[in-house]
Amino acid sequence: MTRCGPADGDVHHLAELGRRLTRCPDLDTLVGAALSGLADLFGYEHSLLLLLDETGTRLYTIASHGYRTQGIGSEVRLGEGIIGMAGARVEAMRVGNLGRMLAYARTVRRAYEAEGGEAPGTEIALPGLPDAESQLAVPAVVLGQLVGVLAVESRDRIAFDARDEDVLAVVAALVASAIEIDLAGERESDGGVVDARIARDDVSPASAPSAPATRVRFFAVDGSTFLDDEYLIKGVAGRILFALLSHHERDGRLEFTNKELRLDPSLELPELRDNLESRLILLKRRLDERAAPVRIEKAGRGRVRLLVGAPVRLECIGAAADEDR
Repeated sequence: MTRCGPADGDVHHLAELGRRLTRCPDLDTLVGAALSGLADLFGYEHSLLLLLDETGTRLYTIASHGYRTQGIGSEVRLGEGIIGMAGARVEAMRVGNLGRMLAYARTVRRAYEAEGGEAPGTEIALPGLPDAESQLAVPAVVLGQLVGVLAVESRDRIAFDARDEDVLAVVAALVASAIEIDLAGERESDGGVVDARIARDDVSPASAPSAPATRVRFFAVDGSTFLDDEYLIKGVAGRILFALLSHHERDGRLEFTNKELRLDPSLELPELRDNLESRLILLKRRLDERAAPVRIEKAGRGRVRLLVGAPVRLECIGAAADEDR
């Protein structure tokens, strides 16, 4: 049986991972530190962290480690595959011979798309080893509520055992608790007050008219957003980006508060658990992954800053643009 991590010293390594997480200044740093810690301290070189979406029906990738592409924003339906089943059943799922299961999953996915499911062009591929043989997925739970799923995989058969389940369960609990604490802090903060306009001197030289314009196409029906005809993101994250860029186009704004975003009806956030902060992280990481000319960054507690490195041309398809933007 192949071990993916050391048999001894788990308590020490878990304590060290806990210390690393407590030093993280924000949620974006925390999710990355958690997965890099799994690799550094336990030898899990390929891992994914997915969070439950606002509908409670899908998991979306917010961080990955060890893959050629990050796959930020890729989704898994609850009940679909090992990861989806771990989320749906809220229990660890472990498989040691994935070959046949992966082939079956690909066949099911192709049939789903052929029947009118999500178009391949508007779907981000879930990161994964093409020759993976073992996978372990554990739910991240806080106060009995599913927050997400933490998953690792290996090219070796039967690579994971009960000890690995225990380690991942503790790490998933640490991550879930840290996420909830961070999100609670963000929700309590209104982000202060920002100026509605920016001074001319604050405009980045990269956004001068001579720079090539980036075309941003936004489909109001589902929030699908494209940069120069290449798919970027959809849903809440897509609506956030289009709202920020619309404000910037109209009055030159660069900074926004999370509170005002929550009050923006165009984002279609649910009343109770809106996941705004995690969606902002998802959007940030996806823009970074694409090396997009438009980026976002945290500007303080409950605040976000828009970074525009080139002129932007907005197109809203499927609905009239919001007059209040």
